[in-house]
Amino acid sequence: MTVPPKVTGQDETGRLWAIVSMLRFATKSGRGDGDHIEYSLYVRKDNRRPKLVKLVTLCGAHDMDSPEPAITAMMPGEH
Repeated sequence: MTVPPKVTGQDETGRLWAIVSMLRFATKSGRGDGDHIEYSLYVRKDNRRPKLVKLVTLCGAHDMDSPEPAITAMMPGEH
């Protein structure tokens, strides 16, 4: 999730930290079903109030030719 231009108070490093931190809390709370976890966090898409964004994180093989594990965070409906 890239930060739109001219949005104050957010950068991509901070946004990534928020995504990973909220995933950690969701994981520790026991939420999730097998290989995926759904969770939400607030992000700023403009210079108004932060908006609630829902994410889905999947854990599994990177792809068929590269079976090492990978964690992928995406918007619902992207998987």
